Amino acid sequence: LNAAGAIEAAKLSKAVGRPVHVGWNRREEFRNGYLRPSTHHILKAKLADDGLIEGIEHQQASGDVAYPFLPGFFPLVAGADFGAWRGGRIQYGGIPNIRTVAWRTPMPLPTGWWRGLGLLCNTFAIESFIDECAAQTGYDPVAYRLKMLSDADRDQRLLRVLEAAAQAANWGGSLPAGHAHGVGLSIDVGTPCAQIAEVSVEDGQIRVHKVTCVIDPGIAINPDGVIAQTQGSIIMGLSSTFFEKITVKDGRIEASNFNRYPLITMKEAPEIEVVILETADAPRGMGEPPMGPPAAAVGNAVFALTGQRLRELPLQI
Repeated sequence: LNAAGAIEAAKLSKAVGRPVHVGWNRREEFRNGYLRPSTHHILKAKLADDGLIEGIEHQQASGDVAYPFLPGFFPLVAGADFGAWRGGRIQYGGIPNIRTVAWRTPMPLPTGWWRGLGLLCNTFAIESFIDECAAQTGYDPVAYRLKMLSDADRDQRLLRVLEAAAQAANWGGSLPAGHAHGVGLSIDVGTPCAQIAEVSVEDGQIRVHKVTCVIDPGIAINPDGVIAQTQGSIIMGLSSTFFEKITVKDGRIEASNFNRYPLITMKEAPEIEVVILETADAPRGMGEPPMGPPAAAVGNAVFALTGQRLRELPLQI
């Protein structure tokens, strides 16, 4: 039961003077529970003579993610919701001028936590834009990203996972006819992650055949757990990339069960290859970092294949 149900239980218990049990059925949960917020992104860049990014700005607007569950004074001291802008900072330290602005935007529906918080949607916006810059300047998308990573340790860890992912996926090599690769890169809680998606478009539908992921959790205390968390994040990320969408009509959420809110199934699940690097001297977070790149990698692959740039989730041709 979510926080709204807990408040309901507390009020009812106070009214009757005894403990009460409150449970919501699935219909009630769908229509009254917390949703992840919609987001809106505006990105601008100035390109240098060599085509690399000289300055970049990311304007990100989102409803709250963490603040509904925290004491009311948090926004006064922390500003924009840290859960909403998670993953929204530009990660390429070789870009000389970087600016990120997060706008806290009221939503007409209750919004809150989900796996990775804002990581997937923010990475989708940033990495799609980086891909656009690469395409406009004629660079290979992987080479373009590598050129904008600095010598700092954080950037070098990003560089290593990106190079390893490109090698593992045979980036630039031959693919079956009608297939293309796309790349996405992110870092979260000190864990860099690069993913390369192999996709095709069949009968107007995007199909993901394989996701190659290289992740660097510092020290992998339980490598099998690292692989399992990565696979789970990629599947959950692809479910959001293709299927998960809430609609509202006449002031009411239309979905009351999974027939109106489909999730990814086994028939849509791709092959997933996970490569673990260990380049830091301490274990880093693993539960959520792989949620960052899936949507970006798929969207960038669709662009490479069709020339069509998809800028909204869920992705549709």
